[in-house]
Amino acid sequence: MDEAEREARRKRREEWASATLARQTAVMDDLAGRADSAVMWAAVRRQANSYLRHLATWQRSKGYSGIDSLMDAQQGRLRDRVASAEAELAAVGDAERRDAESRLGLRLAVMGKGGAGKTVISSTISRLLARRGRNVLVADLDTNPGLVYSIGLGAADVAIPVEALEENAGSAYGWQLRSGLLPREVVERYTTVGPDGVRVTGLGKIGEADKISAKRTVVAVVQVLLGFGEPEWDVIGDLEAGPTTPFERYHAFSDDVIVVVGPAWRSAMTARRLLPMVGEGRSTTVVGNRFRHEPDHPGLAPHVRIPFDADVAEAERRGLSPLDECPDSPTIKAIEQVVDLFVSQPVHHVPTHHVPTHHVPTHHVPIHHVEVRV
Repeated sequence: MDEAEREARRKRREEWASATLARQTAVMDDLAGRADSAVMWAAVRRQANSYLRHLATWQRSKGYSGIDSLMDAQQGRLRDRVASAEAELAAVGDAERRDAESRLGLRLAVMGKGGAGKTVISSTISRLLARRGRNVLVADLDTNPGLVYSIGLGAADVAIPVEALEENAGSAYGWQLRSGLLPREVVERYTTVGPDGVRVTGLGKIGEADKISAKRTVVAVVQVLLGFGEPEWDVIGDLEAGPTTPFERYHAFSDDVIVVVGPAWRSAMTARRLLPMVGEGRSTTVVGNRFRHEPDHPGLAPHVRIPFDADVAEAERRGLSPLDECPDSPTIKAIEQVVDLFVSQPVHHVPTHHVPTHHVPTHHVPIHHVEVRV
């Protein structure tokens, strides 16, 4: 690639980034324009802080230096949104404010090595939350089908359809969410209703002859997850196995992360690589899965330990939902404990510079931030 082509690509990339900032402003205007209660103002604050966290990675990146002034202006607008929301929340009583914050739904990403069982955990958490009367959106961030089977939809295609997308040469893989389409409108119009009323979306899948359906949905799904600010909705993301998608920040939408680790040493190695990638104001919980009598991995003591379960393994082998096939199994009971952990704790709200964790390896070493690709 010669210098002229590199410059052309950089310009296209920065034009896309500029339009993305404008898209985020539209999301904030829509959310703030509908804020008529404490819980809506709490949602405005959370959404602005989420965008600020995402923007900070761009500001550290060399890939967007040509729009520094635009990013600085966006940072100011988002900080103003946070300040306005906090002023509105300060005007209500402490009890009303705490109630509003408790009603904010989860923003949860689930990651781990392939075979650790994260998809069964993601799908089961989603349905158990819905059975408690909560609104739930779950996204399959893997180009290999899995979540649709675990959640009970069989071979359904839950990818965002082409009519909700558009080509953009500056976007990763050349596609993005259609201009003017708000993330909440995508959830309303273009998601699949699964068992227990869970809304399901995801990436297109890679088939023998079709690879474009996967590529064209990547940025759009991330844009939906990052911009879906509705307060009383839980949003769960089932990331592709391994460190690649966390490295590329597909979990940017999340406030909480589950890292699933199995008994094999390779699963622990992957977990140790994943934990430093979480960061930036997120709370991290290690969940052990498929353990029999094996000891915990050093530095990775799980918050919840899910046992190996032959009935669940058989349901997975048949492509069926474990929650439907063996609802009283030890695995389902343990995943109930994971749900209890998240719905019983106070809502996760921290300044964007604070990075708490529930469990980190004792040799945790931060890594440098990389350019955000989506």
